[in-house]
Amino acid sequence: MLSLALSHAQQPKTEYLQSERGDAQHWTGLRWTAEEAALFGGMPRQPEVRQHLLVLRYGFYVSHYDAEKRVPLWVAHIDRSDSADKARGRTKGAWSRKDDKFTPDSKIVLYAKSRKLPFVTDASYVNANPLELPVGEKSFQKITRGHLASNVEMKSLVDPEEGLQAQKDSFSLANVVPQMQRHNAPIWAKLEDECMEAARRLRTTVGVISGPVFAPEVGLPVPGNEVLYTAGRDGVAIPIPTQFFKVVIARVNGKRVAVGFLIPHRADLGVKDLGKFVVPVRVIEGVTGIDFMPELKANDEVESKSEARWFAANPANVAR
Repeated sequence: MLSLALSHAQQPKTEYLQSERGDAQHWTGLRWTAEEAALFGGMPRQPEVRQHLLVLRYGFYVSHYDAEKRVPLWVAHIDRSDSADKARGRTKGAWSRKDDKFTPDSKIVLYAKSRKLPFVTDASYVNANPLELPVGEKSFQKITRGHLASNVEMKSLVDPEEGLQAQKDSFSLANVVPQMQRHNAPIWAKLEDECMEAARRLRTTVGVISGPVFAPEVGLPVPGNEVLYTAGRDGVAIPIPTQFFKVVIARVNGKRVAVGFLIPHRADLGVKDLGKFVVPVRVIEGVTGIDFMPELKANDEVESKSEARWFAANPANVAR
């Protein structure tokens, strides 16, 4: 059942799905604690008035999904202090997820059909590269289904039974954007691992918000120089990001700190390049139009700095 929520003046009309209470104060993961929810400083806001925006609440992540554009604007999730250790121990048997398939969220399908909108299926990602973006050598540029809340991070939460469910939830197409294979790994996968490692080192929960960026720049290699669209088997066109962002929030010594990453969508980046793309959260707000931590009265200091030193495994290699 769909429930309509009217948000305050600066937010678009948003439909909340999988939610017991349809209002902007209850947007969080269904299994987050109150303290974990508070870490985000409120639901990230999209000031531009847009139709067809849906909030889908899963146990441990939330997708703010654009049903017209057919991609999430952002996905928010958590990593806990024991996530890194649990992830390392959950690799065999059912944890391998070899038989998992990406599936549409039934609520998105219901919504799209009722409004005669196309919706993404797994076939949308079969042979999805447009002519302007050939798969390239070793298929490095092949368009894949890129998790925003990774299955590795999701399986690392709570007990094994719930971890398996959280991992299964991560294969919803509400959690996916088109991503080149060589961008998905190694650099994006490394950043996902580093989020869990940050939570382990800090012995606390880390809040993570990830999403696509559509901001082409002349002179960049494809797909960074223009917004291309997939050409998958089912004919549903999905915009291919020009960059990806990640906002990571934590409390260090009782103080909320944050670091941003804005990574070009390129197939030639390695893990050693990660430090080049550290930015203040304010930079990501500028390219996406999203307002992060909107309920904090004094978030300028948090958003204008880049607290990379607590995040990086080797602080000397990270830009400040």
